Amino acid sequence: MPGFLITAILGAVLSGISLAIFAPYVTLRKVSYLGEALSHIAFAGISIAIITGINMNLTALIFVSLVALAISALARHQKLQEANTITIFLSLSMALGIILISLSRNYSFDLASYLFGNVLLILPSEAMMLGVLAIINTIFVVFFYKELFYLSYNPEMARVFRIKTGIVDRIFYMLLAANIVLNLKSAGIILVTAQLILPAVIAFNLVRRLHLAVVVSVLAAVLCAVAGFGISYGLNLPTGATIVMCQALLYALSFVFKRRI
Repeated sequence: MPGFLITAILGAVLSGISLAIFAPYVTLRKVSYLGEALSHIAFAGISIAIITGINMNLTALIFVSLVALAISALARHQKLQEANTITIFLSLSMALGIILISLSRNYSFDLASYLFGNVLLILPSEAMMLGVLAIINTIFVVFFYKELFYLSYNPEMARVFRIKTGIVDRIFYMLLAANIVLNLKSAGIILVTAQLILPAVIAFNLVRRLHLAVVVSVLAAVLCAVAGFGISYGLNLPTGATIVMCQALLYALSFVFKRRI
């Protein structure tokens, strides 16, 4: 098997793992829309990079991280609903990105790649970054499991028990932003959004406990990444879209084999 195919499969699997670890928490906190929003918000960061000539991933990561922290702060301190706050920043970021792209007359923006990604173009260094990110995500979830549990189920109770969740909440948003930005090239907006929702809803159809949901979410993402990559390669179909279809099929099957552990 050619080396680039091995790298592509590894990238697809690591992309699924890194996002699926966060999927149950995103679902429980009812900020599923945040994944898609931050993907679109990254458009402004990419536009800034195009105008300034600075590294695209770095610029998008810094921009999206700052916006994610702003969303967290406004939702927490100003008592604004996260959905409304996210919509505000989404609209502003897309408007800014469109204006900046229009100013760069010598650059032709590849919308299809931005929406669907291209896992076949992933570099070994980028696959390694996704691997490191998956490890960081795992350490974060294990180390701050209690804080994330309360943030997901009952933030008010955390204050009653004096469990400090503020810094964990900010790290959660920053890591989520990093996951989205670093997965955009290989996965694209559509797959990133799906990976933050479908593995989690599959898991919660099958298990009840949060730690088991994280494990099942990761397994579902890996299974669909491998199956989707194989089907797309064999039938010459878009990889990202095929992985999403596999996840949707697995979600449907999860109702048939529904269990509560």
